[in-house]
Formats: sequence, C-alpha cells, structure tokens
Amino acid sequence: MQNIHSEGNLLIVKSMDPVNSDCPRRVLHVIGAMDRGGAETLIMNVYRNIDRSILQFDFLVHETRECDFDSEIRALGGSIFSIDRLNGINIVSYIKQCRVFFRTHHNYCAVHVHIGSSACFVIKEAKKFGLFCIAHSHNTNPSLSFLEIGFRLFSYPTRYIADYYLACSREAGVDRFGNSVVTSNRFSVLNNGIDVKRYKFSSKSRFSMRRDLGIAPEQKAICHIGRFSDEKNHEFLLKAFAKCGGGEFDGRLFLIGRGPLRNNMEQLAAELNIRDKVVFLGVRSDIPDLLMAMDLFVFPSKWEGLGIAAIEAQASGLPCILSPALPDMAVCSPFAYKMDSLNSTAAWAERMVDEPIRADSDRIDGVNYVGESGFDITCAAGFLTALYLDHVAI
Repeated sequence: MQNIHSEGNLLIVKSMDPVNSDCPRRVLHVIGAMDRGGAETLIMNVYRNIDRSILQFDFLVHETRECDFDSEIRALGGSIFSIDRLNGINIVSYIKQCRVFFRTHHNYCAVHVHIGSSACFVIKEAKKFGLFCIAHSHNTNPSLSFLEIGFRLFSYPTRYIADYYLACSREAGVDRFGNSVVTSNRFSVLNNGIDVKRYKFSSKSRFSMRRDLGIAPEQKAICHIGRFSDEKNHEFLLKAFAKCGGGEFDGRLFLIGRGPLRNNMEQLAAELNIRDKVVFLGVRSDIPDLLMAMDLFVFPSKWEGLGIAAIEAQASGLPCILSPALPDMAVCSPFAYKMDSLNSTAAWAERMVDEPIRADSDRIDGVNYVGESGFDITCAAGFLTALYLDHVAI
C-alpha cells in the first residue's frame, strides 16, 4: 500500500510499512527517472544483490509518472520521492525543493547523485545535514552544443563539494570531474556490473525467442540496444544496414529502446527501403533472451561512458561491432571488435555482412569473459556496500 501526499512542491510516494530506525541503514539515489537505461539498470542490479536487511535504497526522482522500475523498487522496500526537474530557469525553486526534502528526510548514510546538471544543488543542501555525498558520472559527452555548455556550467562546482566520486570509466570521470579528482584518493571506477548468470547462453532460449520474433533459421539477426537519442547514432546504423542488402545477405535489424528520435528513425528506415527488415521492439524486460536469439550486436555510439548494453551482449556470447568511442575496458570478449571510426557506413556494413555466426556451443563462454573482466554485479554491490556503510572505498 502506498501513501501519497505533498510537502510544498514536493510529491511524496512512500511505503506504508514503517522501517526500523536502527536497521537497515538507507541510501538515497538521486536520478532523473527509474526507467530502463544504463545507470538505472546498474542501480537496480546492485539493489537486487545487496543484503537488504542491512542496507536499503530510496530514490529522489524528477518525474511524477510511474516509471519502469518503480513497482519493483517498492516491492524491494524502497521509497520514491519526486521533485521538479531542473530546467535552467527554475534554479531558486529547485534549490528550495531540495532544502524542503532534506529538512525532513536526512536519515541517510549516503546520498548518491547520478544527475550531473543538478548534482551541485542537491549535494549542497544534503551536506547542510552532514550527509555523505557521492557524485557519479555515467557518460562522456564531447558535444559543445548550447545545452551541453549549460550542463557543464551547472555541473562544474560538483568536483569541489562531493565527498566521493565514481564513474563508469576513467574517461567518464575526467570528462565530468577533471584530472585532479580522478587522480585523487576520493575517486574510483565502478564497473557497471550485471548479473552474469542471467546472460549465460541457452540454445533453448534462443530457439524459443527466434520463433517468437519470426526469425527464419537462415536469417542473420542483428540487434542494437539504446535510447533513441542523438548520441546512440541510429541514423548511421540504419544507413549502414541499408548497404548490407547485396549478394546473398539475408538479415534483419532489431532495435530495442525508446526515445525522442524513434519516429524519425522509423521514417528514415522507410526512406531507405528497409522498413520491412527493421523491427522496432520498444523497451523490453527480457533482454537476456533477446540477446540469445541474435547473431550480432552493433553499437555505433558517438560517445559513451561505458556502454552496459555491450557488456550484456558479450555475456550472451554475441560477436559485437563497437564504436571507437567506447573505452577499452568495455571490450571483454575476443569476439568484440572496436571499429576504427564512424566515418564510413560502408565499412560497418561490410563488417556486419562478413562477421560469422557463432555456433551455440561457442557462446557459453561469454559469461566467463565478462565475469573475469570485473563486470559481475557482486563486485559492484560489495564495493558500494562498503562505501555506503563505512565511507571508505575498498
């Protein structure tokens, strides 16, 4: 049962079940919305794998709608709080909402902030109550657009006021916090861990999912997972796939995700005369089974902090064609390949056509490659538990 009420502009969505004040201790995650995405998936993977009898998560989000993970959060014992999104002209109001929130909700052992643009405002208010604050960078962004310049101006003070800093890669840390933070003892790279067991290849799952998706035995199934936004580079991917049609190539492209550019990409697929070969699957909760059904994963992002979807694909044993923008640490498997550039759709098309389909028996080792590279979620869960409870990185 949920209790919803308001405190000023703050919408409170709380569990009716009281939490023991002594145990578990609680961590507040501050994020945009708990929809399916890289940062959100990491948080949920950690949440599922911590000892929730000693540690619990609450969430301060910037949406009032029901998001993808909200029901699971409540089932796991978490509470969800909502404030307005920072839009550049509501700074005073945003700070006031943060102040109101922490005045009445400051019994946290840590505040873990995942939003760059508003992190400094959240952290300043949280620290007034002596809370331990972590700033986390999940991406790199070389863009110098007007919006990105504004984002960087808002986020810049964070590097001076947080107690600890995390990033999905060293590159993402430098991009957000600068070299002086990354080389200090207050910074760590936190691998975006996954539950590798869920991705262990299964021939049975592959057969069942290919049947459900209508993939013929002789067809090459290529997939991409990512939000339909500029940095994921769907336009480039569609143009490359359109060049795969020569010879005996028989393939279909499956695009998984949501986002503001989806309609544009559906229109582009029609203009390229490949609409019948491109399947828009939307947001899915059965990613492991979908990856097992595929023959190739492609990821041509313009920029990435890490690219957790690429880690998931490698765990399933898929060959992967990856953007040069991904950090080297994202390449775990000998069957994952970083392209030299994003300049040639023809080069990507050639690689998509020529990449051989791996036998089922060869895909089982994918989970071992990923686990041995440090992306097993148990590592991240253990690290964060120690950081939250002791305020000392291990």
